[in-house]
Amino acid sequence: MKTIELALHPIDGYLMSITRDPEHGWYVLEIGLPITWVYDENTKIGCEVTEEYEQGKFIKIFPKKTGIVIDDLVAFVEIIIVTNEKIAAKEKEFTDSLEEKKTELENWAKGFYKEMDELKENSFKTLNKNFAKNLNKGDVPEKPIPEKPKAPRKPRAPRTTNSTEPAKTVTEETENLD
Repeated sequence: MKTIELALHPIDGYLMSITRDPEHGWYVLEIGLPITWVYDENTKIGCEVTEEYEQGKFIKIFPKKTGIVIDDLVAFVEIIIVTNEKIAAKEKEFTDSLEEKKTELENWAKGFYKEMDELKENSFKTLNKNFAKNLNKGDVPEKPIPEKPKAPRKPRAPRTTNSTEPAKTVTEETENLD
């Protein structure tokens, strides 16, 4: 058999009290947990919130059936503690990873914007300097000024006459022009 201190050591820091329920003949544990921690009862062991505060809550852990001993209650509380510590570790791992990726992204964005600013500042300075140098050397080929393209002529609309006379031929029209 274990000593009481050794048996209760796994839940040290969470255990508030151990009481005996004389009506049912079993023991009840009262524990304190952080407010964000999760827990649930099962078919053999029950959980009931007795008090709740901003920092945490007090929970009564009790047997639902006969034959459940105090060691079972302590093991149940251990499961609650281990489960919530795993959840906290996963959340911390996620938060750290997220923070690392955020820092990476911020550094990439800073580099990108720095490169864009340098490009905006230096590109025209360099181009104008090179352009001016080339003008002085006469190396810049002169571009011919493109001619305006002539607008295509629209086809003439056929003449219509209101009379019943036959239409004149092209030769007849040119004779009248003389």
